[in-house]
Amino acid sequence: MLYPNPGVDSRPSSWSTLGRLVVPPILLTLLLAAVYADPLFTRRSFVGRDLVLYALPLEKEVHDAWARGRLPVWSADVSGGRPLFPNPNAGSLYPVRPLLSRLSFPAAMRLFPVLHWILAGLGMLALLSVLGASPPAAWVAAVTYVFSGVMVSEVFYLATAPAAALQPWILWAVVRTGANPRRKAVVIGLVDGLLFLVGDVFAMVIAAGASVAWIALEVEAGRRLRELAVLAGGGVLAVALAAPQVVATALLVPQTRRAVMGIPLREVLRFTLSPWRLAELVVPYPFGETWTLEEGVTWTDTVFRSYFLTLYAGAFAVAALVLLWRSRERGTRFVRVLFVASLLFAMAGGLVPAGRRDGASPIPLRFPEKFSVAVVLALALGAGLAFDRCRRGELPRRSLLGVAAALALAAVAARAFPALVGTAAVEAVGAPPALGARAGRQLAAALAEAGVLWVVTWIAVDQLRGPGRARLGACLALLTAVPIAANRRLARTENEASVYPPTAFARTIARADPGREFRTVDLSSFAPPSPLLFAAWRGDDALTESARRNWSFLTPVFWRRGMVFNGDPDRGDLSRLESLRRVAALAAAQPYAAGFFASLALRYGIRYRDQAPLPGYRRFGGDAFQDWDENPEARPSVRLLERWREEPGALEALGAVSGLAPGEIVLETGGRASGSARGGTVRLDEDGPERFAGETETADAGWLFALRGYWPYRTVLVDGREVECVPAQLAFSAVPIPAGRHRVEWREEVPGLSVSRFGPALFALVAGVLWRPRRAGLPA
Repeated sequence: MLYPNPGVDSRPSSWSTLGRLVVPPILLTLLLAAVYADPLFTRRSFVGRDLVLYALPLEKEVHDAWARGRLPVWSADVSGGRPLFPNPNAGSLYPVRPLLSRLSFPAAMRLFPVLHWILAGLGMLALLSVLGASPPAAWVAAVTYVFSGVMVSEVFYLATAPAAALQPWILWAVVRTGANPRRKAVVIGLVDGLLFLVGDVFAMVIAAGASVAWIALEVEAGRRLRELAVLAGGGVLAVALAAPQVVATALLVPQTRRAVMGIPLREVLRFTLSPWRLAELVVPYPFGETWTLEEGVTWTDTVFRSYFLTLYAGAFAVAALVLLWRSRERGTRFVRVLFVASLLFAMAGGLVPAGRRDGASPIPLRFPEKFSVAVVLALALGAGLAFDRCRRGELPRRSLLGVAAALALAAVAARAFPALVGTAAVEAVGAPPALGARAGRQLAAALAEAGVLWVVTWIAVDQLRGPGRARLGACLALLTAVPIAANRRLARTENEASVYPPTAFARTIARADPGREFRTVDLSSFAPPSPLLFAAWRGDDALTESARRNWSFLTPVFWRRGMVFNGDPDRGDLSRLESLRRVAALAAAQPYAAGFFASLALRYGIRYRDQAPLPGYRRFGGDAFQDWDENPEARPSVRLLERWREEPGALEALGAVSGLAPGEIVLETGGRASGSARGGTVRLDEDGPERFAGETETADAGWLFALRGYWPYRTVLVDGREVECVPAQLAFSAVPIPAGRHRVEWREEVPGLSVSRFGPALFALVAGVLWRPRRAGLPA
């Protein structure tokens, strides 16, 4: 027997011990493979929200660099070229990414989310095991966490999904009792180091807060200082392990748009959990079909302006929280504090008066709703701890059935009187009164579905009244099915053929520019909003085709087509590029627009057919929705300058941009002058994101311009001797070139790597010393 029963020898056999360790992880992995068989075993890709616009293109840059056997140092196609490795959203050194680079990119992206759901589930199994819970209880905790609406929604945010998956493992490393303190510090350092490599600051705050809270609430007073010291030691080891990423990011941040220009508080608080959304703990989708962006499927954006599509983690998780509210058993106080504290942090934006939201945020971090990861972590942990209490006879059967009955009655009322119920709902949350009837209809469906899920949960818990493995298995199956039935629909998929292949426009400019000497601009972003744009988006409820048509975000990275004035969703552009972006918005309406865009290699443009072309651009093709334009005066992205103006600094260069002649570039050399050269040729024999090299030949001394963001962490050699790089056209780069024929080598570098690369070696050395068995007579 796996569990003690009266009159039965409960001493574990070797088989039962092995079964406890091996069977649940295998079953959980098989379950996830079955639930997500659609993308895993077919040529379908996860889609929706930010995936095709941002997350997948960013992953592709990292994947392609590792696949080439190179460190992902530089992003060549985004924002005219910007650092990639230091960007914490890229998580370039997170080990899963180089491992998956051995697969094709579509296959890697099918596996990436599922792999992290498996990792999250295994972490919950391990955490509940060290808390002394039974394997069935650990199973309930795992499926509650993995199939919660928050964790499934992480499929859209590949930069943060690994951090959410690591949260149970971080607690596991802290919670373990009886472990050698030195070895415990090593394990904490390893797990936290992985989190630092992921780069999600919110997750770091959650992990640190949860770890300290556990020690403060669940560890005996006499051991707390020792445990805090172990935690601090593990943190130091984690910083050493992740030093290349930590140092590079620290050196990047001061030069980014986010740090230099700040973030408006209104944007920071855009995704703040509304108190009304606590209804999602009981009813999965009270505000409508949030998994689709189809117009008219939700009845309020006053409340539902969401980062995660629902908080729902199953009915049992809520019942468990109530059951444990006054419990004094190990872990229950931690669950209560973590749940309440994380909810308060997630809703913090609601405490800021509307009149104060127009200023700059004191902290350049966005979206308090991200703390919802800790909310479902608490719910899942509570569900696991409560399950064993239910098996001991503390069954919340009446409360489950009562909630189910109340939901059923509410659904009937909403169905019978949709206008009345809907009007009351929209008035309560402040939505437009005209949406009352729609709210009533959608509430009726949502309440009915929730009622069914609560009934299923009641049936599952009722199975625990009697003994037997069959009843236990039925209970676990039903409790597993509830969150899956509610939330599987969030992770949508489409055929890969509708996601990755280049569009007709991308194929056309690839034929015209096979050497990728030029860049493309989304001209629609410089024109008034287009009715055709909204018509093109209509029916595209996963934002797949509209993202492929839109060249103002990162999607063209799929086809290795570069942009300059694309959007900046992570606000990670260098601040100089943001300044240039603002200049471009003004220049677009001026007579010098043609020369300005031509100087930035922006030969190709795309706009909707009801928008006017920019000066200097003329139509060369198109389709029913969009026109394709070309600026024949555009200069290559790497070239020898024919005319330039020198200015002392950035402010002077900014003032000079509008007065430049066609083909002229402003350089920040520290002095004021002008110059010209008879031009020359540039022949590149290597042209990659991390490095390019080739020969220049010119009759006159001059400057080599490169459409790469100005960045101090690079090495440029001319005939083997290092030369200084200066800012060109505000945001890009140029180096001096003597007359004649010369060899140029341009290498992008990781900031601080010459020192930080020793961090992982230091971690390995210290970890090895701490892990060695203690010799007799020496202190622990």
